[in-house]
Amino acid sequence: MDTKRQPHSVETRRVEQFMALYSSHQRRLYLYAITLLPDSVDAEDVLQEANLVLWRKFNQYRQGTNFFAWACQIIRYEVLKYREKHARSASLLDPDVLDRLAEVAVAEVEHLDEFHRRALIDCMSRLSPGDRELMRQRYAEAMAVRAMAAAMNRSPNAVSQSLGRVRRLLLDCINSSVQDQDRQGGDRP
Repeated sequence: MDTKRQPHSVETRRVEQFMALYSSHQRRLYLYAITLLPDSVDAEDVLQEANLVLWRKFNQYRQGTNFFAWACQIIRYEVLKYREKHARSASLLDPDVLDRLAEVAVAEVEHLDEFHRRALIDCMSRLSPGDRELMRQRYAEAMAVRAMAAAMNRSPNAVSQSLGRVRRLLLDCINSSVQDQDRQGGDRP
């Protein structure tokens, strides 16, 4: 009986380690992906694939090393695969340019992330309780729009429109924070 418990607890710890690392870097990884594929739908598609690869290869990740850098390498590889698969966009940037862009993107995401995180927290606090709950369900719980719609007794289209409205509010608020910071001449981390 103990032999059955140990593999389960080892697997449970592995899942918990992965989830802790991934969730602490999730936003930065999305920002990284979107710098390489500016279309947010494409970036989300690639990130979904990369998430599967990250999980499958997590046993190759060395604890104590930079998870963000490791994950970015996998995302970069998935971006290259995506661009090869979608040849129409693959001709926009050659691989050397994409490599350089990837290097710059990692540095930029790390630099801006803390400022944007603080701005996002501030902007989220300004939302109505209903809008905050909507965002929590969609992003913190990763709830699908259809499931949200069913739970709220609304159409998926109505929920998508509400999410879009709240995302625009947050983006406007964050952009306003950035502009205020720039006007004040403050340095962002």
